[in-house]
Amino acid sequence: MNVAELQRLQSIWGRDDGRLPTPRDRTAADGGFADTLSRAINAVDRAQKAANEQVEAFVAGEQENLHEVMISMNQARLYFQLMTEVRNRLLETYQELMRTQI
Repeated sequence: MNVAELQRLQSIWGRDDGRLPTPRDRTAADGGFADTLSRAINAVDRAQKAANEQVEAFVAGEQENLHEVMISMNQARLYFQLMTEVRNRLLETYQELMRTQI
């Protein structure tokens, strides 16, 4: 992992070692699930914006490395797919709870 990737992970996940956060990493200042979900959505948004900026820079001739543009686009796509899967699982769980008879 190079320095740029590590810095990107630090900014997205708020950690300095590049790992994803775990439940044990929570502090009293964390807002819990809602805060974690909000940060994840913001991370997806930032990744999408970064990919768009890379594409615009490439089209304008400011960015010469096509592989960096493609990596950024694929990373944004993967973040979006992950967020979609999380949403689907949450929706399935909610629907299952609604079907549960007490």
